[in-house]
Amino acid sequence: MPILEVSSQKAPKDLAAFSKRLSTVFAEHVGKPEALCLVTFTKVDELLFGGNNEPGFLVKVGSIGNVAEERNIKLTKAISAEIQAELGINNDRGFFLFSDYPAAHIGYKDTVFSTILK
Repeated sequence: MPILEVSSQKAPKDLAAFSKRLSTVFAEHVGKPEALCLVTFTKVDELLFGGNNEPGFLVKVGSIGNVAEERNIKLTKAISAEIQAELGINNDRGFFLFSDYPAAHIGYKDTVFSTILK
């Protein structure tokens, strides 16, 4: 159930292709089937980073377990590379936020993951 949320005031040329690329890269780096990964991209009206509105980003990553320093470093590098390639935004113009959710806090198929993972 890994979740990747990307926000930026700069939109990709082809949102569907960019989202699919992010989904593939994300699944590979979190070690989960792409079928269980959720990826969103949101174009925001305004994003200030470092006190200015030059292009920037915010990436949020959520997962049940699977949030660990080495994995986070590799994922940050891989997703930053995709953002730079598609949006032209340097990796020093945003942050990644990682959240480790308890299985009981994520619903899926009329239940929660704590019951699914038993």
